[in-house]
Amino acid sequence: MRKLLLIILLLVSHFGYAQNDNKMITSIIARQESDWNRNDMSSYAMAFSNDAVLINFLGLFWRGRDEIVEQFKLINECCIKPTRVMFEVKDIRTLNQNTAVAHINETITAIQDYNVPGKTIKKGTIEHKIITAVFLKDKTEWKIISMQVTQIIPLPPK
Repeated sequence: MRKLLLIILLLVSHFGYAQNDNKMITSIIARQESDWNRNDMSSYAMAFSNDAVLINFLGLFWRGRDEIVEQFKLINECCIKPTRVMFEVKDIRTLNQNTAVAHINETITAIQDYNVPGKTIKKGTIEHKIITAVFLKDKTEWKIISMQVTQIIPLPPK
């Protein structure tokens, strides 16, 4: 009976921590959405660990929070300021006490016309991406250690 009670307590404890961790991770993602929409790339990048890796939807590989901030600041004027982003957490999978993977839908809406190499993005254009983010907890703080962004390109009609 004691073993059964101990197992039940461990399970309840584990799920309680996992739910709290999921809330913390969801809060980080919500803060990143807000930072993007305020064009605060320094704050946006605070969600990343110092040694994080980000692979953007073009396949560019950025290593470390400093480079991530630098690259986002470079593209902020042309490609972030004229947009609004919305993140929707699809799922969070806790792998162990200190590691979790989140899948996030990203919807970017152009709030004004803007130019990118080779074309003009028109106001109202909506793009969809899926993000896979690996989080690592250092003591009590979750940070993104790896992020992959993939653009969703709809198949042409038959």
